[in-house]
Amino acid sequence: MKFMNRETELRCLNEVYHRDASQLLVLYGRRRIGKTELITHWLDNDIQKNTIYWVAYKSSSEILLEKFSRLIAPFLKDIEPGFRFNDWESALNQIFNIAKSKKLVLAIDEFPYLLDSVPEFSSILQMLWDQHKKHCHIILLVCGSNYHMMFQEFVSGKRPLYGRSTADLLLEEIEIDNISLFLPSYSQVQIVETFSIIGGVPKYLEMWNDKKSVFKNIEEIILSPITIFRQEAIFLIQDEISEPRTYIAILEAIGTGLKTPKEISIITGIAINHMGKYLKTLIELKFIRRVISLDTPNISNTKISRYEIKDAYLRFYFTYIHPNLEFIEQKRISRLMTIISQNFDSFVGKTAYEELARKLIIKLGDTNKLSFMPEYVGRVWNKKVEIDIAAINKKSQIVLLGECKWSRKKMNINDLDMLGNKSKLLPKVKDYRIQYALFSKNGFTAALIEKARIENVMLFQHANLERLV
Repeated sequence: MKFMNRETELRCLNEVYHRDASQLLVLYGRRRIGKTELITHWLDNDIQKNTIYWVAYKSSSEILLEKFSRLIAPFLKDIEPGFRFNDWESALNQIFNIAKSKKLVLAIDEFPYLLDSVPEFSSILQMLWDQHKKHCHIILLVCGSNYHMMFQEFVSGKRPLYGRSTADLLLEEIEIDNISLFLPSYSQVQIVETFSIIGGVPKYLEMWNDKKSVFKNIEEIILSPITIFRQEAIFLIQDEISEPRTYIAILEAIGTGLKTPKEISIITGIAINHMGKYLKTLIELKFIRRVISLDTPNISNTKISRYEIKDAYLRFYFTYIHPNLEFIEQKRISRLMTIISQNFDSFVGKTAYEELARKLIIKLGDTNKLSFMPEYVGRVWNKKVEIDIAAINKKSQIVLLGECKWSRKKMNINDLDMLGNKSKLLPKVKDYRIQYALFSKNGFTAALIEKARIENVMLFQHANLERLV
């Protein structure tokens, strides 16, 4: 995998490395996000000396200990060929002893696999860490893709290593502004479309071919019989959840659009009183997110909410692929491509383009380029109406309402009038001062531009959301 655009993360790692005391750094993130590449790049280029990098895997405790012993051997004196520690406590004890005479970095990748094979490892490490950390200088970095296990191990308060980490680093996806580094031949439109499908996951971006169209990439990479994408969504879920069938059913239900717990319960047959725990787990795993209408009186405490898939590829998969698996099994790829192409513009508009618009509103608010400072940015809806983009300041009683359109057509005066009519169906903000904003892939008619100038409506056009008015 190419290594690029991780300067912020490298600075964090170096900041931890240069602290005076011993450090226990936890690095986690989803599959394919580039954790291993970040660690190895950091060790090879920034640290270079006194480093031990070890990748755990699914095996027996004895075999893993043998492999680990081989890595430690170069730091030991007067040992015989084929040396192996008697047990894990002896091995880790020796690591801390080495770090008493020199600053040492030990990076353990795929940490959850190690815990699966050696359940007592956490207790041993906790005991020795507490005993030695003040008397040596070690940077212990543990890394894993199993977000749920890593969270439980270090954050939940129920495991031996709870409270021992001195730094936590969640490796996020690449921001859309930097995707051109991976796809330099793509236009901004193609980048937004690609982002709606695979997000900013480095491994996915590396596989994408920017010499071919977005649809050709879908056909040849995502729908190919030999691609990792064929089972990727299921693997992502199985990595975190041992019995994933119920969760897959929930994701499939949400894949058709925003859903309330009651709607999901009806579609899946899962009892409504059990729905909360499943949704909570999916949120913790960052597979879905909870969405609240911004005109709700008490946003922080409301139970009225909807849910949408957060992970870009899971969203694409459960929108187009999972509901149409029979076409893949029957090798009717052209039929599936027709289904995808029929409403692809709408899909991009409702996912990536709306997300970009909300991020832009947040940025404009934070830089004092709006007429007010938004407290919240998101959506607003009720039983009669839904508005894509909303920003609100309840203290000042000001709300921004916006509409996105990813279409080959220009937005016109009717689009602005429709937005105004929708706003009249929001009784909770009827006394608020309303600011309107429109976001259009292909710009606006001359009549709308003139009307927007007169009425102080903000217009943002094209894939890069350039402000026109």
